[in-house]
Amino acid sequence: MKKFTSILTALLFTGLLAAGSAMAADHSVQAQGMKFSPMIITIEPGDTVSWENMSTHNVHMMEGLIPEGAEAFVSPMSEDVSHTFENEGIHIYQCDPHIGAGMGGAVIVGKPGNLEAIKSQDVSGGLGRVVDKAIEKAEGM
Repeated sequence: MKKFTSILTALLFTGLLAAGSAMAADHSVQAQGMKFSPMIITIEPGDTVSWENMSTHNVHMMEGLIPEGAEAFVSPMSEDVSHTFENEGIHIYQCDPHIGAGMGGAVIVGKPGNLEAIKSQDVSGGLGRVVDKAIEKAEGM
């Protein structure tokens, strides 16, 4: 009986792990000309975002415009890239060569807990327009 209980417990635990990973979703952001579509995407922790059609673009997660503890990364130029988000909050990114044209976006993961920190940043130009749109979306959540 003890062995049966151990096996049953192991199966239950394995099932819970599988269910948790099965609930994670994949999302796609397309580079279209000089913009990302969608510009602002809302996801849950554990979800993955893939940036596609990145012929002359990159993804640069901006230090200071992401949640504390999140990874600020820069993808290689002209390569599709995927990233799994674990940290809740607003993650602002830009395309380095095209941010002057406003080519950037935001991934809002779960609750936008770093909204006040994002609002306190002094951001202007193309990235400022992205930040303003992300704030507007987060305030409406």
